[in-house]
Amino acid sequence: MAISEELPIVPLSTNDIEAGMALSTEAGWNQVADDWRHFIEMGKTIGVRDGDGRLVASAAALPYDGPFGFIGMVLVTADWRRRGIATRLVDQCIDTLRARDLVPVLDATADGEKVYHRQGFLPQFRFDRWQRESTDPRSVSGLASPKNAQDTITSLDADAFGARRPALMRDFLSRDGTFAVMDDGDGFAAVRQGRRALQAGPVIAGSEEQALGLLDRLFSAVGGTVFIDVPVSWNKIGRWLRAQGFTIQWSFARMALERSEPFGHPKHLFSVAGPEFG
Repeated sequence: MAISEELPIVPLSTNDIEAGMALSTEAGWNQVADDWRHFIEMGKTIGVRDGDGRLVASAAALPYDGPFGFIGMVLVTADWRRRGIATRLVDQCIDTLRARDLVPVLDATADGEKVYHRQGFLPQFRFDRWQRESTDPRSVSGLASPKNAQDTITSLDADAFGARRPALMRDFLSRDGTFAVMDDGDGFAAVRQGRRALQAGPVIAGSEEQALGLLDRLFSAVGGTVFIDVPVSWNKIGRWLRAQGFTIQWSFARMALERSEPFGHPKHLFSVAGPEFG
């Protein structure tokens, strides 16, 4: 038996946030400590420790109020990769969500897609992470905090995404540095602080033109490096982002276990919240 198979999978607590941040920082991801806290407090977050007690891998199952839950934070430190640890962790996350009658869903990179396909996941749609680099400090100016619009934002997000996640929207909106622009109560674009960059999304709108208007307002008030994750079907937004100095950093596939039909109403989803949350 390989050493990695002998190491037990253990639940993580808020005492492990710093160790989790070390994993996501090593991978170059954009999560902050509050993201790890949300997974630990609202979902089931698990990991593997080496013989010295160091956290070397993680994964999380986050249930949503609807037909599916999300698997995220699948991370393995460099010297423990390619030993089957991630597959073991994802299998346990699948079991956790299935025990609640939820379809497991995740966002995969091109390399990850091959692995998850072997576990039974099917692609639903694809999106690109666009990045605008800047040496200016991260900042948001001229935007009001959207805390009073929480119910509207939660409802719009649920319709497009396919499941209600009020705890996540409440968490995002309660953080310092989260801001949004809204459009007559039927569309919004949000941005929040990340470790490496400001993270835009979700962006929900009735049309691509409305989404472009929201993004124009949002990014006119945003300084610093920005990430935004946009489904590849939105060609106008892609061309507009490129004209604003954005380039594609990564590409992802939204995948669901044994289901290729997207949830919700993708025609209203113009940017996801991030690959870790969906």
